[in-house]
Amino acid sequence: MGNFKEEVAKIRAFVFDVDGVFTDGRILITPDGEFLREYSVRDGLAVVRAVQKGYPIGIISGGHGDQLRKRMEGLGIRHIYTGKESKIESLHHFAEQCGVPLEETIYMGDDFPDIEPMRAVRLATAPADADATVKSVVHYVSAFKGGCGCVRDIIEQVLRARGDWFEY
Repeated sequence: MGNFKEEVAKIRAFVFDVDGVFTDGRILITPDGEFLREYSVRDGLAVVRAVQKGYPIGIISGGHGDQLRKRMEGLGIRHIYTGKESKIESLHHFAEQCGVPLEETIYMGDDFPDIEPMRAVRLATAPADADATVKSVVHYVSAFKGGCGCVRDIIEQVLRARGDWFEY
């Protein structure tokens, strides 16, 4: 594999974990049992840009909840896999559905369940506050923590490398 900056230009699809990546990993539970999470608007803007440019984006999460699904669908994400203990099967399903091989896919996760899918894609990435074992197997660790811009960091790097980021 070449250096990270060269490799991101080969990426045509994104897959993300949710808790600890799109969020800081904390969950509030309402009296009704609904899980509440906080999301970064800046991460969301980058997702919307990638979707507008035609990049398939997948979410594979052990978490669940109506709010999670509503947030991701609201950003334009159509490939949402929740309640997954093992993520590799969902990753392969995503690649098949999108028609983008795993060799052109980037994955971002923060904890042990993400290691297997990380090993299956071209580029594995993690937020700054990911588990130390996860950090040891990825190609790139973002300078940003989960829920604080790490999603935007990865999307922006790929889109800039491919000439699809905003031009001013």
